Amino acid sequence: MQRVSFLRIYGAPGRLPKYKLTRLCRYLKLGLQGVSILYASGDFGASGLGNQCCVNPGCAGGDRQNGTLGGSFSPFFAASCPYVTTVGATQVNPGSTVSDPESAASFSGGGFSNVFAMPDYQKSAVANYLTNYNPGYSSSQFNSNGRAYPDISANGNNIVIVENGNFTGVLGTSASTPIVASLFTLINNQLIAAGKPVIGFANPVLYQFPEAMNDIVSGNAPACNTDGFSAVPGWDPISGLGTPDYVRLLQVFMDLNY
Repeated sequence: MQRVSFLRIYGAPGRLPKYKLTRLCRYLKLGLQGVSILYASGDFGASGLGNQCCVNPGCAGGDRQNGTLGGSFSPFFAASCPYVTTVGATQVNPGSTVSDPESAASFSGGGFSNVFAMPDYQKSAVANYLTNYNPGYSSSQFNSNGRAYPDISANGNNIVIVENGNFTGVLGTSASTPIVASLFTLINNQLIAAGKPVIGFANPVLYQFPEAMNDIVSGNAPACNTDGFSAVPGWDPISGLGTPDYVRLLQVFMDLNY
């Protein structure tokens, strides 16, 4: 049986107490049972849910303000849960073809959790970002030791869907996440046919094999009266490891020895 879930649970540090966020972030057991949990990274850059920034570092006291007014970055939950695969958004640049490199979408959410510690599976990739491409923000704006997100990304701009029998265009990480869920489902089909375990919790494998992704190196998402985070070589907090290449990622999972 294939099990790939696309979830959207609203909430954020400062709106929900830490113990509730910790209790909600209990997806690891599902991952170990073969369920892949994918979550949208949000559509407001580093300003979290609803374009809100923290008045106080870490949203202490729960005070928030409009994202254009400044303040500290506001991580998005459950995108910042370490046991989900969080998906950001990219876009085809104006005048480019689908074969040209994409850029990170200007709305793609990303950042660092104020609640959950950085998991081991991403420490090396995030350390490369912080060492070689440090965004220059202070510790009062973001927690560099927190769970970093997104993990990967996919096209989330100018997506055509059918609504009430009519074609319409949409954008957002809620569009890019189902695309990745579909790709995981295709990989699961091949794994099942070969008698192999399905993907389950994908993150440790994704970070171990970043070459299975198309690196995104341009684009940024302004937030909290700053330029926000920018796409750079390697992992970054707007496009993650990049967009998954189906052929390469399929081979990675087919070659795993359990």
